[in-house]
Amino acid sequence: MSEEKKPNRLLMVFTKEYKHESLILLFLALVAIILGVLFLNGVLNADGVFLIGDYPQVFAWVLIVLGALSVLLAVWPYYKPSIEEVRRVSWPTRGIMLQNSLTVFLFSLILSVFFALSDNIIKLIFGL
Repeated sequence: MSEEKKPNRLLMVFTKEYKHESLILLFLALVAIILGVLFLNGVLNADGVFLIGDYPQVFAWVLIVLGALSVLLAVWPYYKPSIEEVRRVSWPTRGIMLQNSLTVFLFSLILSVFFALSDNIIKLIFGL
């Protein structure tokens, strides 16, 4: 008799991707960072709050660090495809890059001389 494995419900909840989970994580991360900054600046008073304990500055820095890590986790899915695309880019060689840079520099120099001469000629013609 073979026993069928039942899927672990807890594992299914944690591995399922929800539609707006990144936005919710980003919002909560920003709230944590703002609360941490408010605690550090003394705007919020930590007296009488049992979760914070005797070291409100340590708690504030923990909030800020966890918020920053959560921001990174929230925006990572949006940048991951871009990083994979950058790996596929065929980058120019050093010689081609130098040649293109020199071409742009010379073209900019020629245009700046042209506009400077045009400006001086217009000044002479109109006597300004």
